[in-house]
Amino acid sequence: MCGFTLLELIVVIAILATLMGIAYPAIMGVQENARIASSSKVCADLVAGVSNFKQDHNGIMPYYPKKAKPDKNDQIYLVTEPRKDAGLLSILTGYEDTDIKLNINNEPYMKPTRAESARDGLFGDEGSSLGLYDPWGKPYYIVLCEMTEGCIDPFTNQRIRRENCLVYGLGPDSDGIAQAHSGKSKVSLGGSADKKKGKKGKKMSKKEAKQAAQEAQAAFDDAILDNIYSWKKAAKK
Repeated sequence: MCGFTLLELIVVIAILATLMGIAYPAIMGVQENARIASSSKVCADLVAGVSNFKQDHNGIMPYYPKKAKPDKNDQIYLVTEPRKDAGLLSILTGYEDTDIKLNINNEPYMKPTRAESARDGLFGDEGSSLGLYDPWGKPYYIVLCEMTEGCIDPFTNQRIRRENCLVYGLGPDSDGIAQAHSGKSKVSLGGSADKKKGKKGKKMSKKEAKQAAQEAQAAFDDAILDNIYSWKKAAKK
């Protein structure tokens, strides 16, 4: 007759607990990366939806001008929450409930996942009550502009050429990190960004390259703190 002693059971349980402790962070990391990838895809889908709608409607942008006020740079800032998106979600999804429609044929320019709560998908009834939320239950933030030279990225105050729509997700830490566009590698921070050569074309030492990288990072951080539209403040409202 086979059996386990109490000591053997305790040892087995301890081993299983240790394995679970080792595996849990890895599993959570995979899940978090999947959420980030999902959020990035939604950002890209919104950009594509705006671009395709504009192309099909003689340059008209998918929002109601009377519900959005441009800033000094003629840029529109929208939040994908009910009555904060100037009609953009209902226009792009073909769910407009107004007398005068911009999307006359109710053609869907994006098909986000429907959600039963304000989290990870399109939530709400048709029209102005629609909201679009990321996997962490936060809305997306959108910059629109009609200038041919493109919008100004709020995180760096730099103009993104030929982009009339920028979309951002707050990410898992609500820190206002851009999921599309304005990646650190794409941003011109000023000063020398070349780790091999200095201002005079001379090769830089490892110490000088490290210092230049730190200065570039500091410039990037300052640009985020001084952005023209605070995603952090918006997230707290």
